[in-house]
Amino acid sequence: MRPLNTTRLIGTPAVATDVADLRRLHSDPRVMATLSADGAPFTEDQSRAFLDRAAGHWQLYGFGLWIFRDRASNDFVGYGGIKHAEVEGRDEIELAYAITSDHWRKGLATEISLAALKHAFDVLRLDRIVAFTLPHNRASRAVMEHCGFAYTRDIVHANLPHVLYTLDTSIFS
Repeated sequence: MRPLNTTRLIGTPAVATDVADLRRLHSDPRVMATLSADGAPFTEDQSRAFLDRAAGHWQLYGFGLWIFRDRASNDFVGYGGIKHAEVEGRDEIELAYAITSDHWRKGLATEISLAALKHAFDVLRLDRIVAFTLPHNRASRAVMEHCGFAYTRDIVHANLPHVLYTLDTSIFS
């Protein structure tokens, strides 16, 4: 499990001890309006389960989500990376990211996403990655588009309407 650093951020693989930082993200109603199926903040148990799954993903596959901190202040910024996800009954590799609301509109989600994608294509040699979000989440859709993803179709995920975007290696060739 290797770190993933960007110009402004230091990323370390997500582990159970990151729970206090993740709670900042998961208890923020503005963030969770875009992350949880019902728009509600996660409980501490849900945050712990999220981290357990993230750590398990790293152990099983050798890649996953990183926890990102600001290089200068060491302040928790959010998470991002790639992981397996079921999309309409098919196993896909998903780009996932979430940023604390006090770090929104600084380009950090795009910075995290581009670093994770570079790792996915250059190191892991993946050839396709998907990303999805709620249709009204313009900020997330903008991140996907800045990273080169193309809108593919509308889908249902977690019993909610989502938009699916795809990206293949041609963007990084």
